[in-house]
Amino acid sequence: MLSKEKLKELLKLKTKKGRGQEGKFLVEGLRLCEEAADSFWSIESVLFNSFFEQKTRGKKLLEKLHNSNAKMIPVRSHDLEKLSDTVAAQGIICVVKTMRHSIDDLWKRNSKLIIALDGIRDPGNVGTLIRSADALGVDGVILSDDTVELYNPKLVRSTMGSIFHLPIFDEVNLEKTIPELKKQKFRIFGTDVKEGKNLYDLNHSGKICLLIGSEAEGLNKDLLSLSDEIIHIPIYGKAESLNVAVAGGILLYEITKKRMCGPRS
Repeated sequence: MLSKEKLKELLKLKTKKGRGQEGKFLVEGLRLCEEAADSFWSIESVLFNSFFEQKTRGKKLLEKLHNSNAKMIPVRSHDLEKLSDTVAAQGIICVVKTMRHSIDDLWKRNSKLIIALDGIRDPGNVGTLIRSADALGVDGVILSDDTVELYNPKLVRSTMGSIFHLPIFDEVNLEKTIPELKKQKFRIFGTDVKEGKNLYDLNHSGKICLLIGSEAEGLNKDLLSLSDEIIHIPIYGKAESLNVAVAGGILLYEITKKRMCGPRS
């Protein structure tokens, strides 16, 4: 069972400071833990209650995690609830080691399409953008140093497992990184609510880095000045703008569609 000392240690992982100091984060729920188990991320330990152990999918997952050499720790539901970040704990939490990617990995992977998020602080929006990037075949996601922390529990849940599928580069100084991307022949597409070229009029070929800023402030002026093109999504109704995660999904879908299918005749 879980000792008081171990519980106290794990509770630190509910804070950004604790995750940073320990180099670990909590992954909660059946689906997310399945995704973690099927990835190359390192799972240090697994906390589960007796109810989860009795489920068919639960038994299968616990067996897989046991075979991966993760430490298996049965816990009381009461203790699991203390560690949970959701209203109803799902019976399992994995303690996963954080991962840092070097930006050089982008060149080694021969990346063609990446997105960079600037100053987006809502974890649900960032998680949804990562999920959309994963679904649409993006090669990597860059998070600026003033974007919400990658291992924020709500962000992790919002990715629906996509955090384990593609390289994510966090705490990046974009003003220094964009020139490096240009040296690697990436075209930089900055985004704006109204200004710039219509999304549908762009040449989507070649290597692209799509810059997306926050809803409240947009891209900062330095990043706009570093962009090769400024683009926007045309609005046909009365709403002033789109939610940043929705806008990002539309932008990525259109770019991917043009790449896969070619321009419309």
